Parts: sequence; structure tokens; C-alpha cells
Amino acid sequence: MSTFVSPQLKTLADDVREWSLAELRPLGRQADREHTPPPEAVKAFDVAPFFGSPLSGILELDPSRGVPDGRYLVATTVIEHGCYGDILFVIASPGGGIGGRVVELIGTAEQVDRWTGGLARGDFHFSGFGLTEPGAGSDAASLRTSARLEGDRWIINGTKIFCTGGAVSDFVVVFATVDPTQRHRGIRAFIVEKDAPGFAVSKANESKLGCRSLLTSELVFDNVSVPLDHCLGRPEDQTRSFATALSTLNSTRHQVASMACGIGQAVLDELTPLLTEMRLSFAPHRWSRIQSDISAMNAALERGRLLARRAAWHIDHGLAFDREAAMAKAFIPPLVERITLRAVELLGPDGWSEDLPFEKWHRDVKIIDIWEGTGNIQRRTVARALMPAR
Repeated sequence: MSTFVSPQLKTLADDVREWSLAELRPLGRQADREHTPPPEAVKAFDVAPFFGSPLSGILELDPSRGVPDGRYLVATTVIEHGCYGDILFVIASPGGGIGGRVVELIGTAEQVDRWTGGLARGDFHFSGFGLTEPGAGSDAASLRTSARLEGDRWIINGTKIFCTGGAVSDFVVVFATVDPTQRHRGIRAFIVEKDAPGFAVSKANESKLGCRSLLTSELVFDNVSVPLDHCLGRPEDQTRSFATALSTLNSTRHQVASMACGIGQAVLDELTPLLTEMRLSFAPHRWSRIQSDISAMNAALERGRLLARRAAWHIDHGLAFDREAAMAKAFIPPLVERITLRAVELLGPDGWSEDLPFEKWHRDVKIIDIWEGTGNIQRRTVARALMPAR
């Protein structure tokens, strides 16, 4: 395989980086303070050098660009260079949410047409994904939200947290157990519409350390009643619906890692000239150590970039990619967290000041190691792939 991008994709990546630097980075601090993307950030995508949603893996490009690379490699590269400007690239980008993607994976033909098709037709604008709940994060199979069958209706009770876009979703894909003793095989996915009686947004946007402008909501389901056809999938397939839905996260984990890669490169590119200006304030032996650190961090970041591209290449070529995606997710975010922390340490008081973006980058990158599967879970996935049980 080749982990190198074509000259055409390299040109596109450079254009995305320059656009994000000009349009999104100046808005990053405002979004962080106000906990919401400024309207200008959303409008900025009208002049972006691409069309579509990067996270969906489906981007439309001007045919004159002639980019020959696979669509997931293109999306992964675009995401990295977009986040180089600011994490707003992900938060404010167009798209219908992850819920529609889950419906497409596990729904019947009629459900896909109604819900995913509805997003494409404009009947719906955004879809939520309700999985995480208090006490059930990484161990999602232990969730407590329940669904019981009463006649021709499902009755759902429970609470979901950190549901991206939950407060503005037209519908949410909610995971609930119909039999806790069955663990993951007892979990089903349900469509809950925003106006369903008993469904409430208890917290529109939860307070967070970083990525503060990303809308993550707390949702409450109090005897929410939904029709039978709101349970996704055919009855004979529903015991596998939870595992199938989690594959949605597998296909985006390397893209999440590429977000961190973009932030890490931004940190190093901003840090290096600042330290060069301060060179005379460092003793020779300390300056030599700083040069060594900068070189090592750049080299490590390049290794991470290649891991993310490798996962994308596997997807584009129809190969197994769970291990590759887990490797990228396990390696890059904690690496960039260390890079941002080292930058803050080297800059001293200026590093923690809001006059520079480094403390924000440090806060933003922390969540990337957690969402869509923590680094510890990814390391277990890699270990199991390398040393399978006999």
C-alpha cells in the first residue's frame, strides 16, 4: 500500500489549511468562550474548497481538481488540515449527524428511506446518537436505558448524556436494553422523534473542558412510547444491531485521530518560531534539548499521520480496518496531548495565557482521546488483534 497522497490531494489539503486558518481560527476563541459556534463559522463553509460533510467520508470536489485518491483518504486528509485551523472545522461543518448513518447500517429498507432518506431530502436536518449514559461509557453494553414491549408500542425509560446535537435533533437513535441479562445481544436501537411525549432535553449543552462549542446534550426518556416500526432492523437481525451500530464508530476512529493530528501540527508550527525568538534566553544545553524535543515530536506526529492514512486506505480498498483504525486512535490523541502540554511548559506563563491558543489546544485535544472509544479500549482492540484468544 501507499500512504502518500497524490499531488492533487496535496494541493487540496493546502487549500483547506489556508481556508481554515483564514476563516475558522480567528473564531476559535469566541466559540470556546460562548460555548457555541459563531454564525460566521457556519457561513465559512459556503466558501470552503470542498462540498459535503468530511466526517461522512463523502465529499464533493470540483472535477477540475482531478483528485484520484480514495474517498476515505481524501476525507481523512481534509479533516486533518481543516482542524489545523481550529476544531470548529468539525463542530460547524455541514452534515445530518451520526444517527442517519446508524439507520443506514441496521435499518430495514423502509426505515432507511424514511429516516436516512429524509435527511437527504431535507425532511429532517439533524439526527442524534444516544448511546453514552451515566455509568455506561466505554462499557456501552452495560447501559441501563430500558425498552419494554406493551401491545404494539415500545416504552423507553432512561437517560443519555453527551449526545452530539441532541438538543437540535429531529430524531435520535436511542440504544436501550430489552433484556439486561443478554448484555449486548439484548440491546436494540430505537428512533425517538423530538416531539415524542416523555422525551425531554434536560441539558442542552453540557459544560466541558474543551471543544466547548460542540453541542452535547443530556436527554431524558420518561415512559416514551414509540411504534413497533421505530425499532431498527428486522426482528431476526436485531440481536446483532448493537454490534453492527458500533461498527459506525470503527469507520470514523481514524478520522477522529486525524483531528488530533491537525491540532498537533498547528501547535508545532506555532511553537517553533516563538521558541526561536526566545533562543537567547535558553542556556546552550537547554536549547539543544528543545531542538531535540521539537524534532522528536514532528517525527512522532508523522508516524501518527501515516497510521490514520493507512486505516483510510484499508477502507477505500475494502480491507479489514478495525485494527488499523484502533491503532491510529490509540496513538495520535495521547501523543498530541503530550505535544500540547510540552508546548505550554516551554512557553511558561505565556503558554497558559488566552492571548495564545496553546492552552485551548491542550483542552480541545483531551476529549479526542475519549470520544468514539477511549485510548485504553483501542489498545485492547489492537492487543486482541495481534494476540487473538485460542
